Amino acid sequence: MKRLVTLILLSWLLAPAYASELPDLGESARATMSEAQEAQIGAEAMRQIRGDKDFLDDPETTDYINRLGRQLVAASPAPYRHFEFFVVRDASINAFALPGGYIGVHTGLISAVRNESELAGVLAHEISHVTQNHIARIVAAQKGSTLTTLAALAVAILAARSDNAQIAQAAVTTAQAMSIQNQLDYTREHEREADRIGLQTLSDSGYDPAGMASFFERLQANGRLYESKAPAYLRTHPLTYERMADLQNRLSELPYRQHLDSLDFQLVRARVQAAAGEPDDAYKHFKVLAASKQSDAATRYGFVLAALRVGERDTAVKAFNQVQPELTSPMAVTLAARLRQETGQPAKAVDILKAGLAKYPNYRPLVYDYARALLRVGRAADTKSYVAEKLRAWDDDDVLYRLLAESDHALGKRSEGHLAQAEAHIRLDQPAQAMEQLQLARQAGDGDFYTMSMVDARLRELRERQQREAKP
Repeated sequence: MKRLVTLILLSWLLAPAYASELPDLGESARATMSEAQEAQIGAEAMRQIRGDKDFLDDPETTDYINRLGRQLVAASPAPYRHFEFFVVRDASINAFALPGGYIGVHTGLISAVRNESELAGVLAHEISHVTQNHIARIVAAQKGSTLTTLAALAVAILAARSDNAQIAQAAVTTAQAMSIQNQLDYTREHEREADRIGLQTLSDSGYDPAGMASFFERLQANGRLYESKAPAYLRTHPLTYERMADLQNRLSELPYRQHLDSLDFQLVRARVQAAAGEPDDAYKHFKVLAASKQSDAATRYGFVLAALRVGERDTAVKAFNQVQPELTSPMAVTLAARLRQETGQPAKAVDILKAGLAKYPNYRPLVYDYARALLRVGRAADTKSYVAEKLRAWDDDDVLYRLLAESDHALGKRSEGHLAQAEAHIRLDQPAQAMEQLQLARQAGDGDFYTMSMVDARLRELRERQQREAKP
């Protein structure tokens, strides 16, 4: 994943389309790279990241991390900017920001934090990298540099933060003629600024600002003990003594704020831990923890998930029935329905999800599961009408469009199904795949006048975009 992001950023620096558009590098950071350019770079990165095997497609975890992120963004200096948070299946402790407001979080980070304020602190730090335009400012700082030189710089900085010694050595050799140390000092200044802005954002959003400092201090201590295996976060976000001292000084100026962890945070952390490593190891780990008299509801929730991973359905059902009264979260509803599906009771799963939606009508993982459950019991027409209703409020949701496509195909509506699938690709910024689906919709030819008109209109839009992007 790190190598993929490096290559994406490098390809941007070398792209001819941008070479003619870059203004004088002595201008301000925002003039050097507009928000539109950042969005385009970020969208290209996300196209490739979503196709990576380590991209975590788990609605419950994704929903939680985005709710947490949006709460922090609302208290940031740029609450109006676009942000999207996603999770990467990686045991290392790390997080990263991409151009365009895309922020990735490793599962290892979610698993390692001790409380919600620590996780929020890392996210607030990454949000600040975006709101302060740090990527654009790195480019702006290289006044008079050529794109080739900038590319060498980008590789040197990113490689210095990676685990690949060969790439790092090659990058440093390539960039020897440049003032690399000055640029690395500049990125350290970015880290201090992200700390300062992030700490204020964390406090303003209602979390304990001490969470950021406590997490960084623990990482720093671990880094000293295990220098050869220091946490990945220390390589990508170097923690100097000066930086930690500055963080503590700023923390002393903020009011004390106690924040109790939300149940959803506890459940998501347990969810991530139960899905990590080998299934048997996760099961044994949670079995021991769940048997303790001090075990909490989240631990027993994790045990249910770990039991399902190893096929212990009866154990999972028994454990869930015991802990369910303590799980006042929509994640308990989706798990209850999953257990019904796993034990061959799809109709019961539909009933559970329908009842859950009466209480949590806007919880998207629940909406997705209900639509899928309807499809499993052969109620494609009900699925189509339900999903169409939800799309009136959530037209940007690619998952809903994929579910609409499934229901259309189940009903024998091939043109409508391909059109819905094309709409899903459009929302993921995948124009080539969208055009392929639209061509299939044309070939099917079973749509009404309105459907085929939509197909033709979308094809025209995508072809015009293709022509615009092909221009030098």
